[in-house]
Amino acid sequence: MIFKASYLISILHISDLHRSPSEPVNNDSLIAALVADGDRYLGETPRVPPPCGIIVSGDIIQGARIGADGWREEMVSQYVTAKDFLCKLADRFLEGDRSQVVLIPGNHDVCWNTSRSAMEKAQTNEIGNDIPSLIEQRGSRYRWSWKDQSAYKITDNTLYLRKLDAYWEFVSDFYSGFSFPLPIDRARGFQLFELHKNSVLVAAFDSTYGNDCFGYSGDIEPGVVGRCSLAIRDLPRAYELKAAVWHHSIEGPPMRQDYMDVIHVKEMAGLGFQIGFHGHQHIGATQTRSVHLNEEHAMAVVSAGSLCAGARELPRGINRQYNMVVIEDDFRTSRVHAREMGEGGQFSRKTNGEFLTGYARVSWRAQENLGGQTVKPDEENTRRVILRAEELLKAGMAKCALGELMAIDITRSAYAKRLACDAALEAKEWETLKLLLSETASDEEVVWLIIASIETRDLAHAADLIKTHTELAKPVVQQLNDRLALAKMKAGK
Repeated sequence: MIFKASYLISILHISDLHRSPSEPVNNDSLIAALVADGDRYLGETPRVPPPCGIIVSGDIIQGARIGADGWREEMVSQYVTAKDFLCKLADRFLEGDRSQVVLIPGNHDVCWNTSRSAMEKAQTNEIGNDIPSLIEQRGSRYRWSWKDQSAYKITDNTLYLRKLDAYWEFVSDFYSGFSFPLPIDRARGFQLFELHKNSVLVAAFDSTYGNDCFGYSGDIEPGVVGRCSLAIRDLPRAYELKAAVWHHSIEGPPMRQDYMDVIHVKEMAGLGFQIGFHGHQHIGATQTRSVHLNEEHAMAVVSAGSLCAGARELPRGINRQYNMVVIEDDFRTSRVHAREMGEGGQFSRKTNGEFLTGYARVSWRAQENLGGQTVKPDEENTRRVILRAEELLKAGMAKCALGELMAIDITRSAYAKRLACDAALEAKEWETLKLLLSETASDEEVVWLIIASIETRDLAHAADLIKTHTELAKPVVQQLNDRLALAKMKAGK
C-alpha cells in the first residue's frame, strides 16, 4: 500500500549538450563537476534535494557540416559520447533508471546533410516573385539559402523525414529495456514520461518540425499538442503535475528566426500543462505564459543554459549552466536554481539577474475540471482503480484486481479496502488479507482475519482472536473453532 507523505521534488534540467570542437569538455570531468555541485546544493538554504528525474531539452550533439568527410561516422561518434555521458549521469543520480531521463531532439540533432540531399534548387518559373510568402508558409516545401541566394525545394520527402535517423537510433539504444506510458514512437511527435513514482507526467514535444539546413525556426507539427492531450486523458491514472518539454526558445530578436511560435505554449497552457522546459537560447531564465478562457490559465516556462557549448556559442558574459528545479509539495510552486560554471570548471549558484539569490520562483494554477473545481489526483486515481478492480472481479480476475488496489492508498476509501478484502478472499491471498486487516472495523473483518490467520498456520493468533472477540455470534464462533480444530489436526497439534 502507498502512503503519501510531504516531500519536495527536484528535477535536474540540462540542455544543449553539443560540444564545441574548439572547446571540448570531457565526460568524466563534467560528471565530476555535476556530482561535486550536488554536494554543494544539498547543503544550501533553501533546501535542494537530489533529483528524482533528469530533463534534457534537446541538442544532444553538435552535428556535422554539409559536405564534411565522414559526416555519418562523425554523428554516430558524437552520439556515442553523449550516450556515455547520459548513462553515467543516470547511474550517479538515478541509480541507472533511464526511464527517468527525458530526451527530446534539438536543431543540432537534425542532420543537415540528409535534409540537403532531399532538396534541389527550385526553378525560377515555379517560385514566382513573392519568395518570402512561399517560404514562410507553414509546411512549405521551399527553403531559402542566403549563402548562394537561391531557393530550394524538398523533392524527396521520404529522405527528408530521415533527417533525425541518427538521433532516433541513439534514443532506441539508450532506452532499450525500459518501459514508458506509451512506447517510444518517432512519428508521433511527442513522448510521455512518468517521474517521481508516477506523480509527475512529462510530455516531450519534438520542436524540429520543418527544421533543416536552411530552415532554422522551431515548430511543432500541427495537431501534435492536441493529440498528446487526448492521449494523456486516456491514460489509466491522473497526475499531480503535467509538464511539457521542447527545445526551441519562444522569443528572439527581430532579425532572428530560430525560435518557436509562442502559440504552441499557449495551447499547452489551455490544455492544462502547468510548467514547461526548454533550451536553445543558452541562458537560464523563467517566465509565465497565460491564456485567457473563462479564467486565466498560466503556465510557468523555464529555460536552461547550455551545459557544454563553447564561448563562441554562448551569449556574451554567460558561462555553461544548468538548472535544479525544485517543485514544492503543493505542486503549484517551484524554485528554479540556476547553476553556473566558474573557476576550475566547477558549478555553483548563479547570482545575478533574476537569480540574484541563486534561484527564482515560479507558480501556476492548480489543475481544474470543466466545472472549475480543483482536481485531486489521489482521489481521481482511487476512483479509477476502484472501477477497474470492480470490472476485474466481475471477470473472475481477483488476483489482478487485488494488485490494482494494493497500488493505491486504500486507507483513503473504506470501499476500496472492502473491495481489496473481497479480492484477497477470492484469490486466497491470505498474507495480503492479514495486512489489509491489521486494523479491523467490523465483526465481518474480524472473521476474515481469523480465517486468514488459520490459513497461514498462525493458529495461536487465530485462537486468541476467537477468545477475545466475544461479540461474535455463537454459530460463527462454532464454525471458526471447528475450522481451527481441523487446521490443528492437519498440523499435528
